[in-house]
Amino acid sequence: MTRGRAATLAALLLVFVVAIVTARQMQRGQAEVDLADAAAQKSDWPMAIAHARAAAEALAPGSPWPERGWLRLEAIGHDAEARGDDETALLDYGAMRAAAMATRGPLSAWARRRALAEEGLARVAAS
Repeated sequence: MTRGRAATLAALLLVFVVAIVTARQMQRGQAEVDLADAAAQKSDWPMAIAHARAAAEALAPGSPWPERGWLRLEAIGHDAEARGDDETALLDYGAMRAAAMATRGPLSAWARRRALAEEGLARVAAS
């Protein structure tokens, strides 16, 4: 096999692997958002938080699901604060912080998201 063919084969293999991983992450993100919504409908806040966090961490190029998972986490935390459920709010803001740290990178908004989570944690702890 010539070098050119080997390089082409390696590039195609890389593209194939990236496509599979991207498709899997997008599928996982959508499933986790759906599960988070179902758990929230039942007021099962720990499960809703766990699934929303998993969606927020399911990064893939062009995927809307991490952002949707993050928005679910924000909504759960704010709603828990509003109803005085400090335990759920602390659990949620902790999950937000963990998701931000798990997805940190040069092109992500992880620092801003971590700061939002830490502000929520401090706000609930102070109340």
